[in-house]
Amino acid sequence: MTTAPRTITRQDRRNARWYLTGLGLSLIGDSALSLVAGIWAKQLTGSSATAGLVMTCIYLPSLFGPVAGLVVDRVQRKRFIIAVNLVTAVAVGSLVLLQHRSQVWLLFVVMTCYGTSLVLVAPAETALFSHAFPDALRQRINGWRLGMQEIGRLVAPLVGAGLFTVLGGSAVASLDAFTFVVAAFATTRLRIPTEPPPPARRAWHTELNAGFRHIRDTPRLARIVLVAAVVLAVSGVGVAAQFSMVSALHRHPAYLGVFSALLGAGSIIASLTSAKVIARIGLEHLVALGLLAFAVGTLLRTTGQLAFAWAGSFVLGFALPWVFLACLNAAQELTPSNLQGRVAAAVTFLLFGPQAPTQALGSILIAHLDYQEIYIASAVIAAVLIPISMHCSPVDPPTAA
Repeated sequence: MTTAPRTITRQDRRNARWYLTGLGLSLIGDSALSLVAGIWAKQLTGSSATAGLVMTCIYLPSLFGPVAGLVVDRVQRKRFIIAVNLVTAVAVGSLVLLQHRSQVWLLFVVMTCYGTSLVLVAPAETALFSHAFPDALRQRINGWRLGMQEIGRLVAPLVGAGLFTVLGGSAVASLDAFTFVVAAFATTRLRIPTEPPPPARRAWHTELNAGFRHIRDTPRLARIVLVAAVVLAVSGVGVAAQFSMVSALHRHPAYLGVFSALLGAGSIIASLTSAKVIARIGLEHLVALGLLAFAVGTLLRTTGQLAFAWAGSFVLGFALPWVFLACLNAAQELTPSNLQGRVAAAVTFLLFGPQAPTQALGSILIAHLDYQEIYIASAVIAAVLIPISMHCSPVDPPTAA
């Protein structure tokens, strides 16, 4: 028995406006601080290694993503998001005390707290969305959220670097702390149905792995996640090859910024159009389109012609957002409320956890292979995945843990 789709109400639209307002400001502050933290460490210590370690602190907590998912599934998510944002605002705000080289430890502590906040809030928001919004509006919000993240990656570093140059790191920290407060306030304005209580507790290792087991036991979701994980891993292998591509085009390494901008433009358009594409053709076809964009865009980058490389970068920008958003929406649709946090964390871990080793592998391969060989192999793998993505079963009802 299927339930009728929930209609979008005026309150749903109001909730969406509040959430996106808080998100937009938060993304500017977050992206700015992520860049400035490394610059700040370098300025204080003169050490590139220290700057790199500070950046590592942001991403280190992602190793504990499955634990974060378990925590999220055991709390009231709206209150949890508010609390985490306020605690993070205090932590980030403490950076105004950072003045001397001897205090650089504070930067390590705060950026670890900041990274922990990202790991905790991401599955909490995903879980809250699945409960708070009708499917059609949730799909739009997922696309808008990713699109705003892409815009933030393009704009916020300039804002952050400019503020740091003119006013110093304390100004950037104050800005980011303020955006966390705004995000917390915006979350308090959400009017959503009462969340169902968490299920009875089970053995900790059973609960911790529940997200991975749900993915494995839900064939449609497992297929989409598998395809997405493979293509993201392949994209990681190709990261080092882009530097060789720029050299083959007889351009300065800094010219990579042009290709990154074109990728970003494609990603923004893909993110903002994803909900309409899903409504027209469904999740599996969106995955297939993303894979096709990956194959075509990558092949265009192998031609050795600048115009084709531009076009390939723009087309390639559509690939990963469409695949990722299909995966995200499938996880939300095919997962019961009590598992949403753990499944969101498991999906994030499976998709982005392999990035470090695959990028390292790409760095090794580019020393022995031409960038075109790596790109062609990547395109072939993406093409092979297209028919696999299209063989997902049409219905997989959520199952409770």
